[in-house]
Amino acid sequence: MFKLSTKVVLIWIGVLLFLLLAGLLAKSILFPAHVANKAADTAYGVVDKTLNAENALYNYENFQNLYQGAKQQASNIENAKSSIKRLKEVYGEDTSTWDKEATEQLNLALQNIDGYAMQYQRIVAEYNADSKKLNRNLFKDKELPYELPISHEELN
Repeated sequence: MFKLSTKVVLIWIGVLLFLLLAGLLAKSILFPAHVANKAADTAYGVVDKTLNAENALYNYENFQNLYQGAKQQASNIENAKSSIKRLKEVYGEDTSTWDKEATEQLNLALQNIDGYAMQYQRIVAEYNADSKKLNRNLFKDKELPYELPISHEELN
């Protein structure tokens, strides 16, 4: 009925189809194990990177630096406010009567307050965000507050 060459070709096609289907079946059976293995490798990598000494030291120092930076900006704001208070003691409360130099000093102090306040808010946002991250919070000194207050006046 079929020639020998046709039979050989059909057998090869059958073998190839069988191998293809067997490969797809093996892949579908083994795929969950592959995913679980990759997930375990990823988790190990995260833990390994989080707990290495260099990362621990960086995060500890980062929290210290942010906290001290926030305190410095709060101090800068209060110093600029004190400058304004001294200007008002010298030139009076009515700023419309001040000379040009005093008005420029007032404007500079007000601009400084705005700048210091923006820096304070940026530092607070970074500190508070890092404080909520489990992989960062592990290394924060327990003497530091969990979060920094939004208002510089509430900072200890």
